[in-house]
Amino acid sequence: MMKNIKKAIVLMMFAALSVMVFGCAKNEGNIQITNAYTAQASGIIGGITNTDDASAAELKAMEMDEIKTFFRDYGYSIEGETFVNGLDGWMSLKEEFGQVKGISEPVMSSTSEDVTATFNVEGTTRNGRIVVIMNGNNKITSITTSADYTFGEKVSKAGLNTVLGMGTTFVILIFLSFIISLFRFLPGNEGFRAKEESKNTPVDNAVSQIAEREELAGDDALVAVITAAIAAYEASNGGVSSSGDGFVVRSIRRHY
Repeated sequence: MMKNIKKAIVLMMFAALSVMVFGCAKNEGNIQITNAYTAQASGIIGGITNTDDASAAELKAMEMDEIKTFFRDYGYSIEGETFVNGLDGWMSLKEEFGQVKGISEPVMSSTSEDVTATFNVEGTTRNGRIVVIMNGNNKITSITTSADYTFGEKVSKAGLNTVLGMGTTFVILIFLSFIISLFRFLPGNEGFRAKEESKNTPVDNAVSQIAEREELAGDDALVAVITAAIAAYEASNGGVSSSGDGFVVRSIRRHY
């Protein structure tokens, strides 16, 4: 199986070198696109697209340094992780193309930082592209595969992702609400409720006293009861004094 990979890589390297011309154009400030860039991109894509499932599994079982050394022996500069990621991308989308009818020669472009080789993939089901990016030292840094989808397929995928995202969010919210509802069964919450009830008791008692004594004839009794209620409220809320010395009831107005 590894022999098939080696053979494919070597053949693609020679094929790329045989069809290239010298004197590639150089844009000012950009990396010059030499024969070595085109040959390396074509060779590595030939190796990836001609790798079957068994060979791919064998490659993934190797250490990353072993994969790097394997390709370095054939003149390629690429990290093991970069090749494995590129291989995974191709293998995951290979069925989307159906039967691959052909892969074009690379369309080369460059910037001041890297060189890009774009291979157009023609399939029976859909078309796509493979993009190889190399740095200024002619080292492959990225290999990505993408497929062309119709507008309807894109909308369908977007809708499915939206439904899955919203569904996941609602499930998490329901789960959190259920967890929060269980807090009332915690031992500490009983003591908190008891404390709140005991804190409100003095005020409730004072208010009930006011209601019971509304039939009293004089305002002095009401003043005493209101004073007691305010003092109880101050004491229950951390007031400094509960004796009523800090305030004075000046008048009482009845509202019926």
